[in-house]
Amino acid sequence: MKIFIGIVVVVVGLIGIVSFTQGADQAVLEEIRAEIIPIENTATDYGIPLSLNSLPQFVGWWYSLVPLAEDDARYIDGLSALVAPCCDDNPAYKCCCENDEGQACNIIRSGKGLAAHLIYDLNYDTEQVTASVLEWLTFARPDYYLAAELANRRINPALYGLTTQGSCYRGLCDTPISQGGCGGMNELIEPAIEMSNT
Repeated sequence: MKIFIGIVVVVVGLIGIVSFTQGADQAVLEEIRAEIIPIENTATDYGIPLSLNSLPQFVGWWYSLVPLAEDDARYIDGLSALVAPCCDDNPAYKCCCENDEGQACNIIRSGKGLAAHLIYDLNYDTEQVTASVLEWLTFARPDYYLAAELANRRINPALYGLTTQGSCYRGLCDTPISQGGCGGMNELIEPAIEMSNT
């Protein structure tokens, strides 16, 4: 009987330790999130608060403004300084999808469209382009940036259900950006966007 009680005490103690550790781990994740991930409606230097509602506008700029800015060194250098959050073995300047001419996923289109707007309409320099696009991508794809930061701190992202493996390589090309995907390869797939009738 004493052995049974001893085993129960040990098991209860282990459950308590595991529960405490999981709570501490969640606190670490939330601390990192508060440190590096901008929140919805954060003001930006370019005057458009961070929101997934900006996706159609940013993607639209990919079609209309990128052709005007794509040969500018600020565009090339500003995006080349960033990794593509969907396939981080590639720069944001040319993600894995772009091996086929005219192709890009919508997370990359949004970043490139924003970069083109910053250069063509606002005359941003390279560093401003890099910082603004990074802020946008970090907001839009927090899962990738949290996983990367955890890995940089030598904490296994899998403990939090996160991975540094790009969404392209996990077959998430047609998954909404808000769900850790690329947002589609053609039409934007994003149910988190508020639709208005105005």
